[in-house]
Amino acid sequence: MAAGHVSPPGRRAFQEQGGDAVGLLPQGRHALVCLARGGHDGAHLRCPGLRREAPGEGEVVPKAFFITGGLCDDSLCHSVLRLARELRRRGAQVGLACGGGVFAAEFAKATITPFVAPALAGGRCPLFLPKPLLEHIRGFGPDILHLFGRHLARWGARLSAALGLPYVLTVTGFAPHGHRGKLPGDWRRGAVMAVSEELREELVNQARVRKDAIAVIPFGIALEDYARYQAPHARPASPVVGMVGPLVPERGCEYFVRAAREVLDRGFAAHFLIAGDGPERRRIRRLIRDLGVASALTVVESFHDYRRMIAVLDVCVIPAVREGLGLDVVEAMACRRPVVATGAGPAFTLISDGETGLLAPKKDPVALAEKIIRLLGDPELARRLVDAAYARVRERYSLEASATQLLALYDKCTAKPEAA
Repeated sequence: MAAGHVSPPGRRAFQEQGGDAVGLLPQGRHALVCLARGGHDGAHLRCPGLRREAPGEGEVVPKAFFITGGLCDDSLCHSVLRLARELRRRGAQVGLACGGGVFAAEFAKATITPFVAPALAGGRCPLFLPKPLLEHIRGFGPDILHLFGRHLARWGARLSAALGLPYVLTVTGFAPHGHRGKLPGDWRRGAVMAVSEELREELVNQARVRKDAIAVIPFGIALEDYARYQAPHARPASPVVGMVGPLVPERGCEYFVRAAREVLDRGFAAHFLIAGDGPERRRIRRLIRDLGVASALTVVESFHDYRRMIAVLDVCVIPAVREGLGLDVVEAMACRRPVVATGAGPAFTLISDGETGLLAPKKDPVALAEKIIRLLGDPELARRLVDAAYARVRERYSLEASATQLLALYDKCTAKPEAA
């Protein structure tokens, strides 16, 4: 059952912002190898050192095959799609296999037709690799495989060996508790793309990945994609403070709920929003009831376009206790929303406290509440933070720069003797 009661006008206004609601806001709210193909079975020989150039640009480009788990409407899948579009803009060919999911349709709209392999949805690599998947990849004839998510690490090593191809594994988050052993992989023919320096350190020190096999390449964004989320819209009577993302322990949702209780106890009129779903859902709903904040806190588990959820916020809170991706912060800044975040992972490099956002200690709901209250009580401060944060994103997180670094990593992988 959703937290909070909603009047019919509130339902309509929230649905206009993209809500498919369980709860609703009240009151209106590289160089790449050339392939010498031959044989009736589509097998090909790879020729290290021979390069294809993008038409008219003189830039080497790959024939890359992306592999993901289930595709959902989240920051990671949007990042994969943006990257695929940018590589294609530069003349690359991009194929895709996934475990299915609602966001697969967005790739199809971009004329990247996904090959659905249900086994990829669970992440666990089966004893025998799916024959249709192997045949599809061989038919595409890629220069390199690119897998997204550390749960696909074993898939990467085995597909690389079976197909005789180099590969890149993108790691966007820390290993869950209890799963911090060695990351499986063949780093003679593969490499890891870590999206933050903090992740690189974890991969070297805990997952025992060779340092020279890791490249730190943050996901970039295209700011023009966020313009429509910056436009003013009808505001509820009370400011909306929220967090958007999966309900997993690393995201610190518990501390957001406790901070909401603290803000309300200090007499500030605000409504709170949690947009996301995950294994913490029941525990968080129980905490909402136990703390007596159900009338002031809405939980939305199902929605279309998570960026619309960011757009309805007056303050975006990111209370993560461990965070590898950092895209939540970047995208909130791109949507021109003031950010309060805990000092976990990339938040330290993304946010200068008091300049581009506000930082609070991890696992400290009282300190988190104080930062939220500071923004609610000082609209001029919020405006200054938004302007400075937007300028930082424009300067440091360009999609073009990310794609250029990725092409260099592809080039390095395909040049390895073991990749031949």
